[in-house]
Amino acid sequence: MVERDREMEGGVFAALQSAADGLSIAATWAAAACLAALLLIVLGEVLLGVLSRLSPAFPSSIGFAWEYSSYLMGAAFMLGAGLALRAGMHVRVELLIAMRGHRYARFFETLSAALGLAFTAVLAGSLVRFTYQAYSFNQLSPESFTPLWIPQSVLALGATILAIQMFVRLVACLLGKPLEDKTLGVATLPE
Repeated sequence: MVERDREMEGGVFAALQSAADGLSIAATWAAAACLAALLLIVLGEVLLGVLSRLSPAFPSSIGFAWEYSSYLMGAAFMLGAGLALRAGMHVRVELLIAMRGHRYARFFETLSAALGLAFTAVLAGSLVRFTYQAYSFNQLSPESFTPLWIPQSVLALGATILAIQMFVRLVACLLGKPLEDKTLGVATLPE
């Protein structure tokens, strides 16, 4: 009976982890698309800068470049955060664990996951409310007249996915499961 409960517990956790990983992977692809769009804006700015020096017929810059660059950078950061956590790519302070050896490692991991979940849940909730307010009041950017709820919703989505990964990490800590999947990373920490 106990073994069957453990199998069921492992199956539910595996499904939860798989769903969180799937969301994080999809969000990371969106983050990569944001970085590609950011690159195109920067290249466009450079090209217009050069062309405007050659001929006054060309504008010297793209009017919305700074605004959209900040939207895209924030989106890339937030959308990639969940997978970075899962892959173990976040920078962490391991001084306490190193001082005490691995004896208290799981305790500190659980504590940090609980604190991380509390922080990211508040962040995600705040960003969702912020986005809803921008949508409700039809707030527009003064530069490009972009509805502000659009870039804000991307930040809220990224924060929500990070909070989900924090929740799954906390559950993994409590169940004694592995916390990270190094195969999801694209580089090693020293790189």
